[in-house]
Amino acid sequence: MTKIGISAKGRHLIDALRISQNPAHLTSEGMEPALQKALLDFGFLEEHEPTRPPQDLFDTFSGWRSQKGMLIDPTRTGLFDRAISAQVGPGDRVVDVGTGSGILAMCAARAGAESVYALEITQMADWAERLAKCNGLTNMQVVRGDAALFNAGAPVDLVMGEFAGMWLLEEWRHYAAFVQVRDRWLKPGGRVIPSASGLFLSAVDSRKLSYERGWGFFDAPVQGFDFSEVLTSGAYRPTRYILTAEPKDLVCTKEIARFDFLKGNPNDYLFETIVQFNYDVAGMFHGFVGHFTLDLAPGLTLTTGTDGRETCWHQSYFPMPARHVPAGTSVSARLRSFLTTDTQVLKFGITTAGPDEDLDRQTEHVFALE
Repeated sequence: MTKIGISAKGRHLIDALRISQNPAHLTSEGMEPALQKALLDFGFLEEHEPTRPPQDLFDTFSGWRSQKGMLIDPTRTGLFDRAISAQVGPGDRVVDVGTGSGILAMCAARAGAESVYALEITQMADWAERLAKCNGLTNMQVVRGDAALFNAGAPVDLVMGEFAGMWLLEEWRHYAAFVQVRDRWLKPGGRVIPSASGLFLSAVDSRKLSYERGWGFFDAPVQGFDFSEVLTSGAYRPTRYILTAEPKDLVCTKEIARFDFLKGNPNDYLFETIVQFNYDVAGMFHGFVGHFTLDLAPGLTLTTGTDGRETCWHQSYFPMPARHVPAGTSVSARLRSFLTTDTQVLKFGITTAGPDEDLDRQTEHVFALE
């Protein structure tokens, strides 16, 4: 009997649908409106809220494996708890946007808030409600669904959320939901947690990292055979890797962007800048290692860099073709974050040049962040 399986065209559409799409884009990809309606009626497709995360992230955050990975991090959870304790007091009305397991909302309820609204779009809302009840937190109310539709009834004193992706930017949709709640319900003079963030890149000199995760493997013979054609043909493009970087491999660190969570908006995450990474001594350039900081309360900052305690975010490695950099010179980098015009996927482009190269003549390497 002949079997039916997914085609290459079907896989392309399914890959696109991991992020909710406009019907017009699906039509442009070959899914006619009549087919869209049939799949909606059948239940294969469904309408999604405007701030819904990509499907794989939605599924990930719906389970305890991901939630435990965040809860088990004492730096993350401990510093957020300290920030909440410092800024929440009796009489405060608090909103936690994307509460997950409910841990941050529970911290606010314990700190004495009059009422805490814990907003959650995934099935974890059931667990957040269950755990609040188990811990006797009668001042915490779980609200299910899209945060953009939330009605607080009256202005609130504090809006908080842990909307940091592995390199901060990835959870921009979560941040968008936070901004909608903040702009609609935070009273004048109200507070937010976190209040700001810095985004950093470090030039890295590590042959080991380049060989294992970047371009270096195909630069060398494989069992005595030349595989460099894989690189020159463009067939191989390294992706961004999440890993724990070695401090000794980092040559020069620069803050490439800063975000204000009290007044900013998701468009701030889309930026372009040119940065110089200086080499005081001669070395190699093998790409960048990224980290970020979160300002949680006055005098209290969380860092995911190698200069702090290890966190659940680790660091992000962006492999680039190797360059020798003479002492006293620098690597120039044009850096830009952008949404693809068709599928609205967040990506990060890196163009680099050595000291004697024209940056405008170099090839941009693009990394998907979600």
